[in-house]
This record gives sequence, C-alpha cells and structure tokens, in this order.
Amino acid sequence: MNAPEPEIGTAVENSWWQPRADENLRWYWQLQDPIVTSHKVDVYDVDIDTPQAELDLLKSRGVKLICYFSVGTVELWRDDATLFPKDIVGERYDGYEDEQWLDISNIDALASVMRARLDRCAAKGFDGIEGDNVDAFYQENRSASGVVTGLGTSFGITRQQSADYVLWLARESHQRGLGFGLKNAEALVKDVIDQVDWMITENCFVDNWCEDAQLFVTANKPVFMAEYVELLPDFSSACISARAFGYSAIYRDTGLTAPGRFAECL
Repeated sequence: MNAPEPEIGTAVENSWWQPRADENLRWYWQLQDPIVTSHKVDVYDVDIDTPQAELDLLKSRGVKLICYFSVGTVELWRDDATLFPKDIVGERYDGYEDEQWLDISNIDALASVMRARLDRCAAKGFDGIEGDNVDAFYQENRSASGVVTGLGTSFGITRQQSADYVLWLARESHQRGLGFGLKNAEALVKDVIDQVDWMITENCFVDNWCEDAQLFVTANKPVFMAEYVELLPDFSSACISARAFGYSAIYRDTGLTAPGRFAECL
C-alpha cells in the first residue's frame, strides 16, 4: 500500500534539527535507569518516557535530544501497547519476550499510535527521533526465489515496505519540527538518505558493514555509531575505523544502562 500523506502541521519548512557530519557531534545513549546527565556531549539519545526534569536539565545546557521508541515492534510495557489492532501484531522478537513485531506495511493501522508518540516527543522538547526496528525485512526467511519460508515477523515484510514506512515516519517527524534518523537497516540507505537526517548504527564494526553508512557522511549527515562491550572486548580498532569513516562512535553496554560502560572515540 502507499504511505498516507502526513497531516498538515505547523512546522516551518526545513525547520527541524538537521545536524551535519562536519560538526563532529559527540553523543551519549541511555535507555534505562535515571539518566546520567553529567556527560559533556552534544547529543543525548534517551527513551520517550524519560522524566521531563531530566530532559529540561539537558536542554538548559544546550544539549540536543533524540527520542527513542520502537516503531517496528510493540513493546508490551508501553502505556499505549494495547492500542495496536491485534491483527497487525505478529511474532515475538527473538531474544525479547516482551516485544512483538508489527505489520509496518499497514501504515494506516499504525498511524494514530505513532503520530501520538511523535506529538509527545515534540511536546517534551525533543529535537529528533530514533525509530527502532525498521529492519523487519531482514527477519523473513525466504527461498532463492523470494518466497517466504519461515514466519520471521509473520507478515513477510519487504525492503520496499520498510523504506516506505521510514519515509512516512520522517515526513511525520518533520511536520512536528523533529529530525528523524535511520536505525541500522543499512540496505535502506540509498532509499531514504535524501529524507532522513542522520543514521544510528549498532555493531557495524563487529558485523562488518560500517562502510554501508558512508553515504550519510558524503551527504554531510552524521553517523552515530555504537559498539558494545559484550561483543567487542577492545574498542580501539573500532575507533580507528570510525575516524576513517568520519563517524561519531561510542562504546556501551548492551543494556544501555546507568552507569554502564561509556567511552568515546575522540
């Protein structure tokens, strides 16, 4: 299906946050526990449910804020989890018992929940959106001819459907004065790079795909790169790679907790 057009918003054209790669922005990422607000970085990426007082403190220092929530799965602990129609909720996300895949090809069925979340991020003073789990097309098991042979998400999501959804989310974010970044899903880079504002990568060094994000830096859009302690005992080689590509790289624990491990490539 075609992605629906965004509702008319009040944002002035191109008024959302559009960071540049040549700013060499430093960033911190934490999704659990009270936020450690003392890091002297330019960008914080935190959960949509982060208390307003913590956000206000960071904003008072001029920090840019990225609002995290999953756009491709239902996180069963969210207060709006029951608002998704049952027929668009699919298989369990492997390794996460409290998450299930969503049918992102059915944007009409997702739109009200996602728009409400974007409105909430804007109202809380965030500058941009990290929409997680837009790579459902990687989850499907397909034969050489392209036929789905395993449930994966239970919806047979295609790369094009995923790209359409990312572009819709970017338009909706921009209408609210919010930037939007591509999260992983490196196969979508060429499809969405003109409309999204940055990229976040996980394990690109460990999984050997960092080069796939290079087009962002070529377009002077930043790549926020994260590698995890549990998967990479020595961060130094990843830093060398990040510097070569022009990425802003950090080293974290997989739980993205506080205090957790945090190091930067400076």
